[in-house]
Amino acid sequence: MTILESLMKCVKCGLLVGIVSGLYWGAPAAAGAADEPSALAALAAEAVIASPSLEALAARERALRERAAAAGAWPDPVLGVEYSNAPLSSFAIADHPMSGVQLKVQQTLKTPGWSAQARQVGALSADAAALERDEAALSLSAAVRASWWSLTGSRLLEATTREHVAYVDELLAAALYRYEVGAAGQSVVLRLELLRARLADDLVEYQRSEVELEAALAGALARPPGARFETPAAVTPAPPPTERDWAALAADSRPVFAVKAARIAAAEAGAELARLDARIDPAIWAGYRVRTVETETDPGVDLVSVGVGVPIPLGSGRRARSEQAARLETAAAERAGLAAAEDAVAAEMAAVLARWTRAHQKADTYRETLIPAARAARDATLSDYTVGEAGFAALLEAEVVLLDLERTWIAAAVETHLQQARATALVGVTP
Repeated sequence: MTILESLMKCVKCGLLVGIVSGLYWGAPAAAGAADEPSALAALAAEAVIASPSLEALAARERALRERAAAAGAWPDPVLGVEYSNAPLSSFAIADHPMSGVQLKVQQTLKTPGWSAQARQVGALSADAAALERDEAALSLSAAVRASWWSLTGSRLLEATTREHVAYVDELLAAALYRYEVGAAGQSVVLRLELLRARLADDLVEYQRSEVELEAALAGALARPPGARFETPAAVTPAPPPTERDWAALAADSRPVFAVKAARIAAAEAGAELARLDARIDPAIWAGYRVRTVETETDPGVDLVSVGVGVPIPLGSGRRARSEQAARLETAAAERAGLAAAEDAVAAEMAAVLARWTRAHQKADTYRETLIPAARAARDATLSDYTVGEAGFAALLEAEVVLLDLERTWIAAAVETHLQQARATALVGVTP
């Protein structure tokens, strides 16, 4: 093989690289290109269904629903049997006219409205638990999307790197031939071997990243370790959304804000329940005494007794007032947390949109301008090298520049989808 044949083969290889790599940036973004792939949507839905953590939250909600259904029940009535007024000497009720067996029933009465208030507190706590599960499902879906797009980017970077490894192998073959015939120095061969070794090491890193990301996806979907996931062979950058009131959108769409609202309502309802608990709960009772002794002055008729009692609120009133104050402070804390969450969403969305917009701009710039220019420069440098008008260092530099630009484009395109997943987790819906 002549030097010219080797270099022409390199040219063909470079064109092949350009064609294959062009799959990643050559087509303009279509109107619906940024829509979520159906495979990813299916994985996100599967994760929500299969997650043991979400099932644990669902079980917690069911437990709270069961407690709420029983909340507000009055204390059980007390039924008593009394062996009454037996003489100490004989312990027999037949030895004294006041002796007998007494049956007694007692019931504590709760404050009107107490039962309904207790059920409301339980229902609001269960509602908060249900919304917490929705928030966890949103976070899990966002994590699945981020891992899937990261896996897609890793595989695209690996594919691009393999194409460049093939191109460097062609250059290395040509350099070795020229070195053997004395037309090139050893430094050219060494620099190419160093570049190829670096690219080979990058391939190992991409493979490690693929294993790690697939393990993360398998864990999120409760699949066995080693499960494989399909990703697309091309990626189109997701365009950033137009500006809007993100805090208001999150307040309407994201479950965590509804969670805080439910907690505020539960705390306020709990404060009202504590106020009702501070009231005195009277107890009423009735008794029936069966007598067995008759005398000349006492015919031994059975006796009936009724009564009412109230507790002396020495400690219960203080405890109830403290509980009421604590519940109101809890509501105030949740209200402040709600305001802080709204501010955090607005601030974080500003940062996400900045990263998203910049990544999209970078992807467009690299796809439309920089990569075509770098590819043309590499091909022109290769042509100049074949006729002795360019050095091998310039050819090597052109290849490295194109490689870096292609990698940067892929990273920027994937970054737009990662920021979209982050934005979805922040506001509760896809922007």
